[in-house]
Amino acid sequence: MHETNLLEAFASYRVRPARRGRSALTSDSALVISCWYAGFKRATVEILRYEEDLTGQAGEIASALRAHLAEAKTNEYDVRVIVATGASDSNSVEQGAQARTSYYARKDLVGRVTSFDGERFVIEFRRIQTPAQEDLSRGTSLSRRLA
Repeated sequence: MHETNLLEAFASYRVRPARRGRSALTSDSALVISCWYAGFKRATVEILRYEEDLTGQAGEIASALRAHLAEAKTNEYDVRVIVATGASDSNSVEQGAQARTSYYARKDLVGRVTSFDGERFVIEFRRIQTPAQEDLSRGTSLSRRLA
């Protein structure tokens, strides 16, 4: 996982958001969404829950996000995540700091929209094993067998 800008993070999923948007749908019907780090909470050992309230947000970006969330919930699409840290974190905003926003594509997390009422939404993520992790675990197993 390494820091990138928003467009590079979306490009890592082979998708491009419209006009600096926060979400996009992939050609294989998955939702890719940018989520603020502060919105994540551990629900259970295996579930990481993200919650956000869009109340008061208007404009093209918020409308596109709402449409994508509604489609993903209705059609039970997988959700892939880009984690945003920095500028909107409550500490940096409260302290008046001009923090730079950093983005991280978390390819090890796949989620589902579990709740969306047009304003508030919840996405529950589970960790999956990425191909790189599988290679590492196979290599570890192989080296243990050879020892």
